Amino acid sequence: MSELWFSRARLRKDAPTAALLPLLLGSNTKQSGHALVWSLFADSPTRTRDFLWRESGDGTFFMLSARPPANPHDLFDLDEPKTFAPHLSAGDRLRFSLRANPVVRRETDELRANGKHKKIKKHDVVMQALHKVPKGERSEPRKQLIQEAGVSWLTQQGKRCGFGIEPSAVTVDGYETAKLARRSGKSIEFSVLDFDGILTVVDPEAFLKSLSVGFGSAKAFGCGLML
Repeated sequence: MSELWFSRARLRKDAPTAALLPLLLGSNTKQSGHALVWSLFADSPTRTRDFLWRESGDGTFFMLSARPPANPHDLFDLDEPKTFAPHLSAGDRLRFSLRANPVVRRETDELRANGKHKKIKKHDVVMQALHKVPKGERSEPRKQLIQEAGVSWLTQQGKRCGFGIEPSAVTVDGYETAKLARRSGKSIEFSVLDFDGILTVVDPEAFLKSLSVGFGSAKAFGCGLML
């Protein structure tokens, strides 16, 4: 695995940043955070995203990246980046925290003018679980359905990514749907779940590789970084 860097950045509270904080940390922190974190890695107009990030409240961001962040606009108090190279063995038990967009991808037929085409669509695992319950009856089982859908998704992630979980050792919370505006006029909508618990490393190489690329979708908007 190529070298990785783990960093922490805090938005500066002094002027002129202080005047921007109500806008940057308003109701849409995922969208503002996306732009703010990009400012630490946007050294070229053609650069593609090679980092994961998570906002932890009060303008603090954690990042895992293929190169150290820079702070050209002096918007942040940036801690010295640390190389990320944990030594893991099969059987290691780790406490973790993950904010993720849990989806499953399914192939569907899309009808076009020149015939049917295969298309991969993303499906929100929680909404799939809730749709099985009549609308007027979802309130009571909602929390349990979120827990079960989240654990099931994370279990499948573990099978592919070199770790295992005990369902009783993982809590799933914070289900919300984010809707972000785009310049094109079309909005982006995705769900978010917070996972906390204990995992067991099964395949250290596969697990470390998965940590470097993140889990789930919406990684550009603060999802996928396992701490």
